[in-house]
Amino acid sequence: MNLYRKNNKLLLLSFLLIIISVWSSYQSGFNWIKGSLSDFGLVNDFFNLSLIISGIALGIFTLTAIKREDIGWVCRLFLLFSSSLLTLIGIFTKQYFIHFIFAILLFAVFPMGMFILGDHLKNHNRRLGMLTKIVAVFLIGLWLVFFLIWRFIFQFGLAIPEIITLVTWILWAIIFIKDYKSSN
Repeated sequence: MNLYRKNNKLLLLSFLLIIISVWSSYQSGFNWIKGSLSDFGLVNDFFNLSLIISGIALGIFTLTAIKREDIGWVCRLFLLFSSSLLTLIGIFTKQYFIHFIFAILLFAVFPMGMFILGDHLKNHNRRLGMLTKIVAVFLIGLWLVFFLIWRFIFQFGLAIPEIITLVTWILWAIIFIKDYKSSN
């Protein structure tokens, strides 16, 4: 259990590293409407390193926190794939086309993994399971609405939904860590 708690904190710390790297990379010329967070990876290696660390932390979290029982193995599959994608996004910066594919897959696969995690958690902690499913549905909805609006109407950049997603993940991770401790 001690290893599990350390890995929870590692996951939260890694998400916070991304926020810190965005803040430290922020330039007065950055356009939140037209840009994407990946633009920071072109000017600051710390941003890319924080993505790589976060991907590894998500993988460790997945392997230590999610049991293989019931649907846990499906959840592990989605979240391990997401951790690989996050790591690859940090390795292959925006200057590579494959970066865009990895990013789209991450924002599609990770919420699905969270939704399945919500099903997995409901047997152990119903409230945490429901919250996880709500967060997953919110993120799926955010990206669906964003792409419909972005693609067909305004042609916005990705920075706003990316930062909303990141802050949502961080808030969820804080609640998850706190709630899991109190229930176990």
